[in-house]
Amino acid sequence: MKLNNVLIIFCFVSIYSFSQTKQSTLFRINDASYDTQEFIYNYEKNRNIIPDSANSLEDYLKLFINYKLKVKEAKDLKLDTFQKYINELKDYKNRLIQPYLKDKEVTDKLVKEAYERLLKEVNASHMLVFIKPNATPNDTLLAYNKLLEAREKVLQGKSFSEVAKQYSEDPSVEQNGGNLGFFTALQMVYPFENAVYSTPVNTISKPFKTKFGYHIVQVHDKRDARGELEVAHIMLKSESNKAKKRIDSIYNLVINENESFEAIATRVSEDNASAVNGGKLNKFSYGQMVEDFSNVAFKLQTVGEISTPFQTKYGWHIIKLLNKYPIESFEKVKDNLTQKIKRDNRSNLIGQSVVDKLFDEYEIRVHENALNQFKTDDWRNDSKIFNSNILTIENKNINQNSFVSFLKKAKYNTVNEAFNSFKEQEVLNYYKENIEFTNKEFAATYNEFKEGLLLFDLLEKKVWEKSKDSLGLSNYFNAVKDKKYKGAILEDIKGVVISDYQNYLEKLWIDSLHKKYQVKINNKVKKKLLKLNKV
Repeated sequence: MKLNNVLIIFCFVSIYSFSQTKQSTLFRINDASYDTQEFIYNYEKNRNIIPDSANSLEDYLKLFINYKLKVKEAKDLKLDTFQKYINELKDYKNRLIQPYLKDKEVTDKLVKEAYERLLKEVNASHMLVFIKPNATPNDTLLAYNKLLEAREKVLQGKSFSEVAKQYSEDPSVEQNGGNLGFFTALQMVYPFENAVYSTPVNTISKPFKTKFGYHIVQVHDKRDARGELEVAHIMLKSESNKAKKRIDSIYNLVINENESFEAIATRVSEDNASAVNGGKLNKFSYGQMVEDFSNVAFKLQTVGEISTPFQTKYGWHIIKLLNKYPIESFEKVKDNLTQKIKRDNRSNLIGQSVVDKLFDEYEIRVHENALNQFKTDDWRNDSKIFNSNILTIENKNINQNSFVSFLKKAKYNTVNEAFNSFKEQEVLNYYKENIEFTNKEFAATYNEFKEGLLLFDLLEKKVWEKSKDSLGLSNYFNAVKDKKYKGAILEDIKGVVISDYQNYLEKLWIDSLHKKYQVKINNKVKKKLLKLNKV
């Protein structure tokens, strides 16, 4: 794409400070000044991709000035006010800013924590009392106290399973008595995982909250994780005696090896999703399958080993072990694990850490009278009276009507709860609005794209479109063919001629810009740079 070429050739925009060189004006274009730090930074950044002919500091300065002339022309033509440009720039900024909304230190900590937990499998039971997202404080307290009561009964000697069937609202409790079997990290929501891994074996946690409600857990066992398996299976969905006889018959076919396991699975397995692949399933860890299935699969020791028929709640199965995947080293799984963490609900902690730091960094003032008005006046039906500043972040005032709009979309139990979320949102918005002025790394990349995008349409108009003119191209070829293309026919070397013609048109355009704008170089500063940066 031509835009990429623009960005590669003209990566010249940055406010990032490259060295300790005292900032001073290197040159001016009319009333606009351009400093040494910006120039040196971009020279060092781009010296490996610029042509050899421009690899000296002085030659690069000519390229840099030419680029800035084009940017000046684009701005004077107000191309930066076009809605298409504004929208594209906004989209790019939103994408570029994403890594800056995440705390790398917290990310690294969560990744390391997840890896260490993946080394263990935990067997636990739980009880759950549902609470709605907009539950009242009283409803929340009732759920909490209900589980405290259940916990006390278990501590007094009753079986967890028996009490779970009495108190738990998990629909599966009648079948499993609350027992979840063995599982590992990244298989449960993060608060639940935290509770399980921090609760010692043979003890019961205190009530804790997840997005589903309140839970208590009893940890029965912790053991070293056994990695992942890849298996193929043959399944019959029926649980009848007839199905048992049929699965035994299929097993005899398998072990007699007159036909491959995969061929038999394709022909007879009633798991349609895997049958088309010879019964092959995606690799899985222990807790990702029902326990009856995992128990049999993980007892297989040798690749190619085949289980005897066994039953789960889904029907009858025969398993063939295809591969075993032990847990790899942290360095090998780190990148993949990082992506999983970013998709997991614990990633909220990564963003929250950034917000917490911003609260420490910014001067934030809440206008209490304006906030208290929401507790006494009717903001739903009389929002026009809410027109005072409710929040100030640094020098930015935020009006009550912004909070009214927030309240109309949000669901919170109290005004204070809603305002805390609103305040976090506005602090983050302020950070995003000002990041190009406060973060040099972001500013360098953003401004590079901003000016490259600005020039794209201008180059399209001034150079690329003109080079498509057949008459102009033919005239150019005829004018220079004796000198540059001796004996050649235009159609045979058209690609080369078009490229040369574009360079010619660009040179004419640059010459016209030098005539249109006054360029004044600070020769004193230039000489110092040449001495300090000999190539």
